[in-house]
Amino acid sequence: MNALLALYGIVAAQPAAQRSVLLAAAGYAAKCGGKCRTAFCAAVRGKASRWVAEWKLAPSDARQLYLTLAAATRGAADRPTNREHLSLAGSALSLAVPGSAPSAPELAEAAAGALAEYLRSSSIYTLDLLPLPAVAALAGNAKYGPLYKLVAAVLAGDVAGTRAASTPAALEAAGSGVTAEAVLSKARMTALLAACSAAGHGEVALAELQKALDVTDTAAVQSWVVKAIGAKLVEGRVDSVRGVLSVARSTHPSFGGPQWKKLGAQIAALKDTVGAAVAAMSAVKPPPHVSSRGVAAAVAAR
Repeated sequence: MNALLALYGIVAAQPAAQRSVLLAAAGYAAKCGGKCRTAFCAAVRGKASRWVAEWKLAPSDARQLYLTLAAATRGAADRPTNREHLSLAGSALSLAVPGSAPSAPELAEAAAGALAEYLRSSSIYTLDLLPLPAVAALAGNAKYGPLYKLVAAVLAGDVAGTRAASTPAALEAAGSGVTAEAVLSKARMTALLAACSAAGHGEVALAELQKALDVTDTAAVQSWVVKAIGAKLVEGRVDSVRGVLSVARSTHPSFGGPQWKKLGAQIAALKDTVGAAVAAMSAVKPPPHVSSRGVAAAVAAR
């Protein structure tokens, strides 16, 4: 791997050669795993979009690059690489390539890999890929349909739906490291995040959270809140006397059209508030300026 990365630097003046070396290194990292993959991921993290722009890649070539890098970063144990994998997969799946159907086998594999990565990660609770055509096409896929149904239930924070969707077929499609217990835990945390996100800077009743999380009592709810705060997914405070959670900030399980619309409304309201403040300040006339000479003249007149 070190030799391939060194060769990549040597051919810096030849974009086509650089791309070939990079793809070879990615394939080697995906095959060998371990330290080779760790070194490769550290070297390429966050650079894919820049390469696509610098090398002026056509959509089909850009998709190939994204898919190859995504395959190399899949299944890593660290959160930054997990996020990189989901970002690369999203970039590949969102590209419009002429003549390519959303249900193409290579796209189905990439989409399923991204969904499995989301389920496998114990620290990632946001996923924006489900609306993409290539991901939505998995719903009708014989092999990956159960996996899609399971991820949709988890992302919705539907604990009962997750329990029902955690079938052997879905867990098998997700691959190693994904268990029914872990998936149910992820669904409960997502249910908490969904309720807190909906509350904004408001309050959520603990009884409401108890129902959403499908737990025995509000003490169990408080345990989940502590976990969320410890993981920096939520900022807030529990008022046990009033039985509410006061939310200051919350991670969104997904950030799609409704969230962008809400953010746009908040920004528009902020602009109006700032504009009104500026107008009010402009209307205030400062007191007339009194110079030091004027003060001296006033004193002399006394």
